[in-house]
Amino acid sequence: MAAWIVTLCLAAGCRTPPDGAPSPALSEQIVRHLDDLTRRDERIRTAAMEALVDIGPPALFHVCPFIHRHLNDPEEHAWRAAYAVEEEIARRYQGAPYLDDYCRTLRPIPLPTMTAKLPGGLTMEFVRIPAGSYVQGSSSPGTGLVMAQDMPCNYAPVRKVTLSRPFWIGRDVVTQEQWGALMSVNRCREKVPHYPIDTISWDEAMEFFRRMSALNPPRRFTLPTEAQWEHACRAGTTSRHAFGNRQLLKGDYRLREGGEWYENRFGLRHIHNLVFEWCSDWFGATSTDAVADPTGPEAGSYRSVRSNYRFCSAAECRSAHRSGFPARPRNGIGFRAACPAAE
Repeated sequence: MAAWIVTLCLAAGCRTPPDGAPSPALSEQIVRHLDDLTRRDERIRTAAMEALVDIGPPALFHVCPFIHRHLNDPEEHAWRAAYAVEEEIARRYQGAPYLDDYCRTLRPIPLPTMTAKLPGGLTMEFVRIPAGSYVQGSSSPGTGLVMAQDMPCNYAPVRKVTLSRPFWIGRDVVTQEQWGALMSVNRCREKVPHYPIDTISWDEAMEFFRRMSALNPPRRFTLPTEAQWEHACRAGTTSRHAFGNRQLLKGDYRLREGGEWYENRFGLRHIHNLVFEWCSDWFGATSTDAVADPTGPEAGSYRSVRSNYRFCSAAECRSAHRSGFPARPRNGIGFRAACPAAE
């Protein structure tokens, strides 16, 4: 890894490269510190974390997607150390644009697509999300934050989640027009065909999928699990939201109307705004233990909900934001379709 970083820095053509890129000597230091994050000796890992935080952006972010390499490390001490580095850098430099600039350098990831048919010549487009591991949850603001008496909300503790199988997920939330092609009830306050359907129950969403599956055999459509939703939302990022750490303003026009934050790296639209999205899981606490293909508790009082309603605060526009609602219809809750994919 050291060789390509040094080569990249030399390509800049000077001892002090522009735009904060480190010199070759500093690049070699960064590589050594990154490798030290994988050591079992906690003292070595701690020293490496402190050194990387001191180097900070933009030098670190300019040349190396450092966190992604180490977040995929199978050793828990290694990926947790790497995550701690990014968390501390994000905290210390929260007023600077460096992390957002780094996220902007990450290119879109082209993925296969699929189209499902609906009555009346309508269709629904899906993206095939690859299997893999990611870091779920957030270390702040912590767990147990209650938004309202009947709506528990928290940010699950940080843990490694592995999805062993690929899956299809809708590029966008289900619209009123798509909903109306299969269902008769539309409780939306604003009835506009291309607006998302909302104010539906969890069971109504599942009935929609039953009818949709009957039209598209052998596909079996359903709601994504929380783990699938966050994996698809993050699209390889570990920042607060899919586009960096910059606070997303409430009702941001670019989020709603196709601006620079319209799609994440997987090509999914409206993942941080418009409506809450039902997930298949019962809502419940999670542990810090690494887990594969989680599906939530076996029972509960609330169903899990991800994303954010358009009137939510900016602090809630985060990939890790999760809520639990009673399964009955509620204003502002819609859904996104999912479907198993062949290996």
